[in-house]
Amino acid sequence: MKAEAYNIMLFSSQISFVTFTLIEFLCMVNLILCHEHPSHHSDTHSCGNQYGEDCNVLKNDLTEEEMFLRGHMKPFGSHRPPDFAVEELPYMISPVDFYMNYVIKHKPVVFKGAVKYWPAYTKWTDQYLNTTYGQERFHMETKDDDKWNVPPDMELSEFLSQYNHSNRYLVDEVLPDMRKDVILPLCLRCEEMSSFFFVSYFWMSTGGTSSSIHIDTDENLLCVIHGHKSVLMVSPVYSTHLYSDESRVLGVSDINPQAVDLEKFPNVVKVRYHRANVEEGDIVYIPQIWWHQVISRPERQQAVALWWKSKPVFKKPGREALPVESLDKERYSFGNVLAQYELWVQNVSDITPRIKCKDQQVFMSDYQFESDKMNVPQTQGDGGYLEEELGLKISDLNKPENKDLNPCDFDYKNQKSPCHFESCRNQEDEENTKCIRYILDYCLHYDDRGCVDQLPQLMNKLGSSQYKEIQQMQSDF
Repeated sequence: MKAEAYNIMLFSSQISFVTFTLIEFLCMVNLILCHEHPSHHSDTHSCGNQYGEDCNVLKNDLTEEEMFLRGHMKPFGSHRPPDFAVEELPYMISPVDFYMNYVIKHKPVVFKGAVKYWPAYTKWTDQYLNTTYGQERFHMETKDDDKWNVPPDMELSEFLSQYNHSNRYLVDEVLPDMRKDVILPLCLRCEEMSSFFFVSYFWMSTGGTSSSIHIDTDENLLCVIHGHKSVLMVSPVYSTHLYSDESRVLGVSDINPQAVDLEKFPNVVKVRYHRANVEEGDIVYIPQIWWHQVISRPERQQAVALWWKSKPVFKKPGREALPVESLDKERYSFGNVLAQYELWVQNVSDITPRIKCKDQQVFMSDYQFESDKMNVPQTQGDGGYLEEELGLKISDLNKPENKDLNPCDFDYKNQKSPCHFESCRNQEDEENTKCIRYILDYCLHYDDRGCVDQLPQLMNKLGSSQYKEIQQMQSDF
């Protein structure tokens, strides 16, 4: 894997020059530009490349013994300060900016105050929701995020009458009629993203909630309408340190985030993380496949989550799969699947083509401009709303002419690829264990974009019994 180049961000409050350490110099030689970040401790320094072990050594870093004492039976993240405070922007950015600088790089970001312009920000009082949607039924969950004892669905009016003194919170898809109160963030208004919108969720509680440490296989914009959330995010490269393969449900860590047992899960001390401070009206981008925990303050909470599908680009044109150099990868490891996905994303981020956002393109010919010439028509020199009246429409994306290629993400020309394996042809069978086993074996032998894209989707949320069955079954590869 080639090293990624990162922008130099050097901070110093006392001196006007920077002395590079040997580690920083070596990082520069390897095209990895390191930088210091302010943190909770003035004697700690972190490098811009969170994936390179040589470049991820903190000056005067905590020992594992110190991190154990700090973190044992304490909330997740107590073992060390965050390596990075997530970047905060006091403005919304364009879709191209968002996609090229954050999405394809899996770089979290917070947009401050963007939700305060939504109608929902002022309209969604308890009284309004009760009057307008009181008879609608919503899915409920418990504040301790117990996935094994989920309460029954409830009418919104009943929930509103008791949620101030109950252990339940509401989480369900945003009703179609409620969507008129949600302004689609500007950063998503591009057909390369909007054409792949997946689902939207509405969250409501009195706060004091904490999610499990989990992943979502889709990109996520979490929009806080009311309340405050702290979001801890962990790169997938640390998946094995979160014991991803030992979980009862893949993609949901069995680690108790309220009291991390470092005797049972000692490798957690090796986990580095980002922390996002998401206040009322803010939006946070949570990259797909990233482990995250969402903590809500004990106060009235409302949020909308917008999910969309995303795939990294190919390393080579034509979907060509490259044979792997060795077979030393740990067999059938979900943690390694997630890490490989993230490393692929980072590896191709700087060769990803710029998105076009054609429906956002408006030309000068669509407008009238003032002229200083005599006897020519004049425009409204004091401004107008022509741009808002254009009525931009989303066009269909071009689809491959060869329909056989469309449903298969693997190297179609490789006769050993899952594209040609009979058990993988049934796209409707989501629990086809023979297909998953075949893909796992294929991916041990070929470096195929389909492997990093499909395995997280196929293995996520598998039960432990299914996982063992796949590992023990006879291979057809």
